[in-house]
Amino acid sequence: MPMLDSDVANADSLLHVEFFISEEKEYKGKPFVRIVVPGDKTNIVEQAVRDDHKERFPRQWLYFQMKQNEQEGESLPGTHLREWHERAPDDLTKAQMEELQIMRFQTVEQVAMASDAQLQRIGMGGAGIRERARMFLTRKNRSDASEELSKTRQELDELKAQMAELIAARKPGRPKKDAEVT
Repeated sequence: MPMLDSDVANADSLLHVEFFISEEKEYKGKPFVRIVVPGDKTNIVEQAVRDDHKERFPRQWLYFQMKQNEQEGESLPGTHLREWHERAPDDLTKAQMEELQIMRFQTVEQVAMASDAQLQRIGMGGAGIRERARMFLTRKNRSDASEELSKTRQELDELKAQMAELIAARKPGRPKKDAEVT
């Protein structure tokens, strides 16, 4: 019996797989999977997520879960990778951001503090990404500090103006004593 290429190679790696939340009335809010054979627009499968989908496409499922957690606000404290990509797209491309998220990096601080062993898993350019993350955090911290300083100076100027008004409204001299009743 002859063997097919799909018996030897991972045929699932050739599929485009996307997990999403259904917006249809009867399935609203339930997770679904869309499986597409690239180049064949007539062969698209959409169905409710089952356990075998999670096992068959673990990377896509993990990415979907991370996106869901991010949207629900369940994440680590720090600067999200999405914010880094939006503020400095030259430092971190969308593809790099998605790859880091698949590897479970969620914040710029995690990338900046990554060990050499973790950087090896990222592949070529891992050390450069870590260095760019450190530079981004340095720039961000300087920017945040200068914004905080200008805000404090503005509040101080407002307080000085209020004090000047209070001093100007005050009458000079001692207040009169109330007449004592004897």
